[in-house]
Amino acid sequence: MQNSNDIYTPVELSKIIKGYSKLDSDGQLTSLLREIRNCRQCAKSFPDRADLPTNRLVRPLNLSRLLTNEAIKNYSIAIKRDDTFLRNLFRKNLTTSAIIKRTASAKFAIGLNPWLDRCMLFRKTRKTKLMIIGIDYKQLPAFYRNSKDHHFPLDSYRKKNNIWGPTWKTFWQNLLGSPYDDESVNHFLGENGVFITNSMLCFGGNEDPQSHFYGYLECCRNHIARMIEIVKPEIIVSFGNLGCRNVASILLEGDQEDKLTVGLRKGPSPLRNMPSIVRRRKYKKGIAVQFNSRRTVFWPLYQPAWSHLNRYEGDYKTLRKILNV
Repeated sequence: MQNSNDIYTPVELSKIIKGYSKLDSDGQLTSLLREIRNCRQCAKSFPDRADLPTNRLVRPLNLSRLLTNEAIKNYSIAIKRDDTFLRNLFRKNLTTSAIIKRTASAKFAIGLNPWLDRCMLFRKTRKTKLMIIGIDYKQLPAFYRNSKDHHFPLDSYRKKNNIWGPTWKTFWQNLLGSPYDDESVNHFLGENGVFITNSMLCFGGNEDPQSHFYGYLECCRNHIARMIEIVKPEIIVSFGNLGCRNVASILLEGDQEDKLTVGLRKGPSPLRNMPSIVRRRKYKKGIAVQFNSRRTVFWPLYQPAWSHLNRYEGDYKTLRKILNV
């Protein structure tokens, strides 16, 4: 039985869309969401791979047409339609390939992804202090098989599932230095302006939920670079070795002279360099880089769900200094 508290209310849905609109300067975010919706770069680059991503997550919000409560109310009907359709579809005993075919144009997020939807619910201004770039969202085969992974467009952050599991909770516990609490996180989101995305923007197609192919992240790289241009974050945090390599590669497009960032984009395990970086006085307030003539601070972290706080406390201590937490 669906708990009404687990669903975003019409007022909350309106706030989420208005949060996205705050970032839609000159229609740039609308244009990017549309481009992501139409992207087929992974299939073009790797046509023979069996684990191709599935583009069913990002909704192409036409934010320029969603400026009034009436327009948002009318558009919400389409989101609710997707929500009902996807819930009913997941109740059927289908193969993953059948799910992909039947979902067609239906999307699982209100905007870019459920984590960012939550950030937009509490967004107050255009200013973004913290941008988090993970690796990917979910592998679709595992997402479909495991009911604890199920998260539909109107599911709120109050729903207890794996979307708000170890990665989400561990990061905020480590950053805020206290046991996880939704209200504390929501307060931080509202006061600081947070933008959360991934290096790969679609569902993954691998049967193994822990498997990631770096080539797919490279296919999404231009989308992420444009996102950084639009959001203009003060601080960028990446998750995991693959996330670190990918974000470092993007930032180097704007700052070819930063030798440390060059090092962080190389090899399978660049985060092995972080203990020595944390100890250097020069990086006590992060790694300063230039991207499109704007100064930003880069700070890579291990995947929070896999990291032990005692071992990586120095990483979060630095991040707390950067954020003035």
